[in-house]
Amino acid sequence: MCGCEIHKIRGVAGLRKEFAQLKVYTSPQYKFEAFSTPTNTLRNRYKDVVCLDSSRVVLNLNVPPDSDYIHANNIKLEGLDRSYIATQGPLETTISDFWRLVHQESATSIVMLCKCIEDGKNKCAQYFPPANSYKNYGCINSTMVKLFQMNDWPDRGVPDKPMSILRLLRAIPAGRCIIHCSAGVGRTGTVILIDAIINRLLKGLTCNVKEMFQFLRNQRASAVQAESQYVLIHTCVLNYIRAKMPGKYKESAMQFAEEVKNAKLV
Repeated sequence: MCGCEIHKIRGVAGLRKEFAQLKVYTSPQYKFEAFSTPTNTLRNRYKDVVCLDSSRVVLNLNVPPDSDYIHANNIKLEGLDRSYIATQGPLETTISDFWRLVHQESATSIVMLCKCIEDGKNKCAQYFPPANSYKNYGCINSTMVKLFQMNDWPDRGVPDKPMSILRLLRAIPAGRCIIHCSAGVGRTGTVILIDAIINRLLKGLTCNVKEMFQFLRNQRASAVQAESQYVLIHTCVLNYIRAKMPGKYKESAMQFAEEVKNAKLV
């Protein structure tokens, strides 16, 4: 673990300064023609959250007549044991596209990091049936997939109990994981980056968080949207290190936790 820069945390003020520089970063391949195509614009939840062409998941089930477009990107970060697809929360009109994605990619799990409605606003369509019921969403194929939902994490904020993210990551099975929040970038990018950092720690690999942030944004534009989410990444990883090595990092972890508690993060 000592090969990772994560233990050299510069405090909340340092992370804020770091994120202020990182938040404007965009991929060298910042092209999104499929996102901008007139026939696809109604499939995008937000006009200002683009889907990069270079890592876009191209649908092939039932194409044509259905479209090959979905606002989703393949994520590949060195050290990750599971394979992620980051996507937006489905719209009512793209639920069938979402399930085509699940079947096509043989996903073993879906991680939902939002509620369908937050603060009175629609954030994600109800793309799965209520408990103990059945619904057909247009696919004739069938598959078994586990759905995990975190519903205590506000948009552009942090969950009430950050340790719940670590418990979530332990529960997700190996294999292809489709992960989303509303836009599929803020909360989604945060969880992916936490997972990647922890996996690198476990493998004894060097870990430059700033570089990993940029690698993630090279594949999913706007990933990790808020400074509070960037600080949360470090909080979760430091909590993980503290749990694994309680004596060595106990004092620094407690000090950092107190700083986070007193900070007014945005």
